[in-house]
Amino acid sequence: MRSALSALLGFLLVVSAAAAAGAGEQGVVLWYAEQEAGIEAYKVRYIVSRDFLRSDEGNDEGEFVLLDRAERQIYSVVPQNRTILHIDGKGQLAQVPPGLAIEVKRSADEKAPKVAGVAPVTLELVASNELCYSAVVVPGHLEQARAAFQEFAQALSVQQSRTLAATPQEYQTPCFLSRYLYATDFHLRQGIPLVDWSPQGQRRELLNYQTGVDLDGQLFELPEGFVMIEASER
Repeated sequence: MRSALSALLGFLLVVSAAAAAGAGEQGVVLWYAEQEAGIEAYKVRYIVSRDFLRSDEGNDEGEFVLLDRAERQIYSVVPQNRTILHIDGKGQLAQVPPGLAIEVKRSADEKAPKVAGVAPVTLELVASNELCYSAVVVPGHLEQARAAFQEFAQALSVQQSRTLAATPQEYQTPCFLSRYLYATDFHLRQGIPLVDWSPQGQRRELLNYQTGVDLDGQLFELPEGFVMIEASER
């Protein structure tokens, strides 16, 4: 794990140069390799502005997910069938119930290469003595992106709390509850993720990023004439 992480960190040190300055709003663009259990990894682009977080596969005209950061509203746009799935993420975060023990274990590898002068930190999410998720993060780096990722995770957590009663009881394991409801942002509270993964094979790894990128405001606009579907109605 250390050799792979060292190679990743070394690469990131040379690709973080800012893009050319322009007249429009500037933000951060990050590329991650993401993988679900049993399928090949694919690239995901995240575009972070002051007001929005957009994720897509690099196609400006394709499917995308948009977070309105101030309003905590999420929109999943599918041009192929002209639909927009709307998730209302505004609300109170659920409190951890008695009887569910959640712990975040933290460790630092002082020998790992530093990013922006900061040593990465390894975090492990443990619920009822079971390892649920792991992450390597860089504290204090790319704060705009870190905050946007955390807001997105919290918005999804609010929606998850609304639909928990409809979730079959057998799926409501300690890891499920901690990962998607009570501690979904456990790593994002502490830094920008370089890599995170689950024991079941989910994985996300930062490939590169740019700061000071000129942003096209149209990328944060919802298309007109699409059918809006409310997540609460599904």
